This record gives sequence, structure tokens and C-alpha cells, in this order.
Amino acid sequence: MYTFKTCRHLMPNGRTCKSPAMRGSAYCYFHGPQKRTTRAGRPTESEIEIQAISEPSDIPLVGNQILQAMAAKRISSSRGAVMLQILQTVMATYRMASGEIANLYPGLGDSSFTNEP
Repeated sequence: MYTFKTCRHLMPNGRTCKSPAMRGSAYCYFHGPQKRTTRAGRPTESEIEIQAISEPSDIPLVGNQILQAMAAKRISSSRGAVMLQILQTVMATYRMASGEIANLYPGLGDSSFTNEP
């Protein structure tokens, strides 16, 4: 009859595991030394300084600052995603506002528009 080694791991109740030990080891698969993969550390949620958006041309610059902070792990990806969504809303608001001005004053951009009677 074939006999096999059992795992020597002690359970919290004081009994041994009783699972078959791995070849060349005193422990089973679950209790043996395993190579654990290292996970990427969490970002260190630091304060980042973002320039104020005073005109629509500042939006890509602010977006780039947010992406660089995410890449450097100064902010988490979820926090950066929220910031980028807010930036997208600001951009849409600027577009809507510029479209409404064009609708209110259709000749504002034309050279034919004059203020003379």
C-alpha cells in the first residue's frame, strides 16, 4: 500500500492540516511557501496644483496636468477620472456658451457686421 506525507501545518484549533504534502515539501499546496506576486502600490494621494481655467485654450493644459499626475501616481485613477469628467463638463459648458452667443448675435463673427445705422 502507498503511503504519502501529510501537511505539517497547524490549524488554529491545534490539529494538523492532513492534506497531502507536495513533492519534496512538508506542506500542502495551500500552506507551502508560495511566490507571491507584488501588486502595484496605491498612489500617495498628494495635493496637486492645477491652474485655473480662464479661457477654453487652458482646458487641454489642465487635462495634461491631470494625466501626468495619474501617471506619476500622485493621484489615484478614480480621482483622476472624476477630475477629467468635470473637465469635460467645463469644456461642454464653454462650447454651449460660445454656441449661444453665436445664435444671439449671428453676424458677430462676420466682417459684414457693422455698428453703423
